[in-house]
Amino acid sequence: MKEQVFVSTVLYAHNNEHEIVQALTELDRTMMTYFQHYEIILVNDFSQDKTLENAHSAMENIYGDTTIINLSRKHGVEHAMMAGLNKSMGDFVFEIESLFIDFNLDLLYEMFKTATGKGFDIVAATSGQAGWKSRMFYRILNRVSYLNLSLSTETARLVTRRTLNAMLNLKEKVRYRKALYELTGYSKTLINYKAVNRLTGRKVNRENISLAVDALVSFSHFGLRAAHLLTGVFFLFSLFMGGYALYNYFFNQSVVQGWTTLMILISLGFAGLFFIGGIIGEYTSRILIEIQNRPFYSTKSVEMYKEKKPRLELIKEKESASGQ
Repeated sequence: MKEQVFVSTVLYAHNNEHEIVQALTELDRTMMTYFQHYEIILVNDFSQDKTLENAHSAMENIYGDTTIINLSRKHGVEHAMMAGLNKSMGDFVFEIESLFIDFNLDLLYEMFKTATGKGFDIVAATSGQAGWKSRMFYRILNRVSYLNLSLSTETARLVTRRTLNAMLNLKEKVRYRKALYELTGYSKTLINYKAVNRLTGRKVNRENISLAVDALVSFSHFGLRAAHLLTGVFFLFSLFMGGYALYNYFFNQSVVQGWTTLMILISLGFAGLFFIGGIIGEYTSRILIEIQNRPFYSTKSVEMYKEKKPRLELIKEKESASGQ
């Protein structure tokens, strides 16, 4: 028997012309199998290939409510997913950030049963195949964050409506959903699965680096602690160099006044000041973002496709028509 709740699935797409058709049709088939009422929301993050055209062609074989949100420029995963989450109406919402899916979609129903059967508001799934760069980033963030985070690489996530509303109501403009969900305080569990195919690791690019910096600055005291640590290091180094200079002045009569020592002191001192200034600049830029209060995303168009009759009903209608 199908579940009677209404569920939403938000998908992120950017230049996924080869994956979009299969992902949409298989997701629609899975949702139809397990849920009576559902919707699929595809966020097209300014794709420059045939992603949108192929999504249109896939609509012929999709039977659930489907919405395509076309963004006016490249926003990145976090802000693009916010566009889909704001549009979603389900009591439970699935988040899939990549169309390179390495799991059987029946896992989504397992996540739903875990949430409803065991009372979790957030259920995430991971294959444990994260690259060393991701593991190192999460290890650092979990260690230095003041939120007592336990973040890891996640390929899919299910959240309840109350959890999603609590996250959307947070006023922060720097959006890193994993940490924001932790900030809501709702219960979370992680499901491990065996990947059906091995995905290539994400390449390090400007978007990933920017997201990592945003997470470290916004959800930890990493920047301030680094600034304090460097301040102490350079202060101690200055004291050492001052003591070294006094020692040479009183006990080493043949010493030549040291241009090299002076340059080392000045170079390291200014390097530390510039680094600390850069960290202060990062925090200042975050304050500017909050004051400007700009929208998270800009939408070019929204396309809505209404639910078609399920395949089984269509077959029954055809059989009854032929019998008459």
